[in-house]
Amino acid sequence: MENLTMKKSLLALAAMGAFVGAAQAQSSVSVYGIYDGGFNSTNTETNTAGVISKAITNGWSGGSAASSRLGFRGTEDLGGGRSAVFNLEFGFHAGDGTITTTTNVTSTGGVTQAPLLNQSGTGVRTSMVGIADKALGTVTIGRRTTGIHNLILGGTGIAGNNMTGYHASENMTGGTGYATNTQVQFNAVRMSNGLYYESPSINGITARIDYSNDSTTTRSVGTPAVTSQTGNNIGNFGAILRYQGVQNLDIAIGTHGVKATNGAIDAVTTPVTTPGQAAAATTDTRITAGSVAYTMGGLKGEFIHARNQTNQSNAQISKVSSNMIGLQYQVGAIMPFAKYGIGETQTGIAGAANADTKGLQLGAQYTMSKRTSLYAAYGAQEIKVKTSTTANLVGNTTKRTEIAAGIVHTF
Repeated sequence: MENLTMKKSLLALAAMGAFVGAAQAQSSVSVYGIYDGGFNSTNTETNTAGVISKAITNGWSGGSAASSRLGFRGTEDLGGGRSAVFNLEFGFHAGDGTITTTTNVTSTGGVTQAPLLNQSGTGVRTSMVGIADKALGTVTIGRRTTGIHNLILGGTGIAGNNMTGYHASENMTGGTGYATNTQVQFNAVRMSNGLYYESPSINGITARIDYSNDSTTTRSVGTPAVTSQTGNNIGNFGAILRYQGVQNLDIAIGTHGVKATNGAIDAVTTPVTTPGQAAAATTDTRITAGSVAYTMGGLKGEFIHARNQTNQSNAQISKVSSNMIGLQYQVGAIMPFAKYGIGETQTGIAGAANADTKGLQLGAQYTMSKRTSLYAAYGAQEIKVKTSTTANLVGNTTKRTEIAAGIVHTF
């Protein structure tokens, strides 16, 4: 009898253990991240009307191969092929571990938007929650990188990093120097307060849609009834299609629009009647891009074309276009890679400066383990200024070279 009782107890404990294991499997939260530490040296030379200036920076700040980050993500099984998901990710400076959440900048429309560049990986990178359904797809709400940004910066997975020469569209300035970053994915790197849909794969085809519409209004009541009115509105809409139905082939096309309005509320739809009331200014940016990648054994190649045109009051104020080709070859633990791109900035404004840009990057990664790798890379970029009315260069040139080496650990 005692043996029978003991057997029943053991069975009860085993059943309880199986139940607890199943419950744990239904809901999980994980901590993950990337830490990139290393040395980088940057040399910038600017020639403005014959006057040459140089600047050299060196340091152990890291972040050349990847933006360091710390994140939390989780999923809960809701049954019927559905699950709840969330992802919260912060960036930090690898050199000192500093974390900050103040990366948003004021966009063209006066409303805080994602930063143009997040190369140092600072601030809130991702903050989203949603529902995933195996048959219908995934819907998330919050902040994350846009689909067009992922496409332009090589969503097919070819090697690349945050260094100079990564993409010909980076740091194209219309001729004013390296400081202003007029990228192809201008104002569409990360999107806050957004709604996102990602479809399941159907015959190798997947789709993604990004949408947001933020608005701010301010009204002051007096004599006359409304003495001042201001209104800001910025809307995003993007769509990406990707085809991976043929082995080793990856094709993607996409578009993303950013429309920003800043000015009097009523002026958007009716004439301005209040003295001193500023009319609303609408800026419309349209980004389009396409990529093709093919893998053959250890060799992988990729081509990306992208362009960005911004209009204000239906008149072009800037147009940026670029083409980039990338190659990488995995041989054992070593993977050398190369990227080369050319780009052009046009302002569309008479007498204003335009620019041609070219960028090159060479490097290699050495895999030490599943989570740890070493890297070394060289990048170069050149911006040549020309006028908007002629293709003759006017002499203003910015050249930048960068070398870096370090270690990347993922966890």
